Amino acid sequence: PPTSPDSTPPPHYPPFYTQTATMSQADFKRRLKALMLRPENQVCSDCPERQPRWASLIVPPPGAPPGSLPMGAFCCLECSGSHRRLGVHISFVRSVNLDQWKEKEVLAMENGGNQKVNLIFEAHLNVAKPTNTATGPIRERFIRDKYERRKFYDPNAFALASEMESNNNNSGHGSSASEGDKQKVIAGVQRRLAAERPAVATAVRKPSDAARKRVEERAARNRSMGGNGVAVNSNSVRSKPIKTPAVAAAPAPVVDLLDFGDFDSPEATAAVAPPAPVAVASAPTTSNNEPVLDLFANMSVSNDVPQQQQQQQ
Repeated sequence: PPTSPDSTPPPHYPPFYTQTATMSQADFKRRLKALMLRPENQVCSDCPERQPRWASLIVPPPGAPPGSLPMGAFCCLECSGSHRRLGVHISFVRSVNLDQWKEKEVLAMENGGNQKVNLIFEAHLNVAKPTNTATGPIRERFIRDKYERRKFYDPNAFALASEMESNNNNSGHGSSASEGDKQKVIAGVQRRLAAERPAVATAVRKPSDAARKRVEERAARNRSMGGNGVAVNSNSVRSKPIKTPAVAAAPAPVVDLLDFGDFDSPEATAAVAPPAPVAVASAPTTSNNEPVLDLFANMSVSNDVPQQQQQQQ
């Protein structure tokens, strides 16, 4: 029968490693929680942080046996960011609680585990692992050395990991664990989870050391900024403006250009009253009270041209 697009195996997966729709998301989450109950998976694979809630699906590196499946490791939130920046050709990061899971991804987690992953990628570890309060650059440098540059990787550790798994299966069941035995183990873990669920739901999870360190750094930064950082104080909250009702403006008076008013009113009478008499200045006089123009009365005007001027002509 034709298969759905999701059933096509991606690169690095064998042909039989396909997704099935026989289990729901609740079944996948129960299988993941069963893996998280193992002691080696209760601590981050790259730092001492407890209760990791993120998963990294690691692609088999060069030198792995043919047909090797991806291996899953549980990591904390701080280390999951560095795993995500490695790229999907090295690591594929998923959230145990937030993301939707597929059958092939759950199988990769069951195929791996923090003990197996560290046995292979930390076979020649000669440096100290980051602490749970390490900064982001320190974590990313170690994770890139571990998974991308493979400075501590040993391909011969795959055989040792397979031998360890077979010994664990023999000690737990007396023989190689069959598919029916695995289902019984999963069913037992599911019953135990269902019995412990009320207590887990009411328990309050304590913040991690890295989270407490981030809160302390943020508080110190806010204090250095004088309390004007991300902290909100009462002075920074703006009060809601009070809306006042709008007052209607008084209508402008209507002016009639053809209305000349009452001519008998005092205003009209004052407007047409005759102007006050203006005093006319008298002609200037001399000391003898004679007009100035009379001084020119005895002047004679002659039209005779001087004799010298006539000779020149």
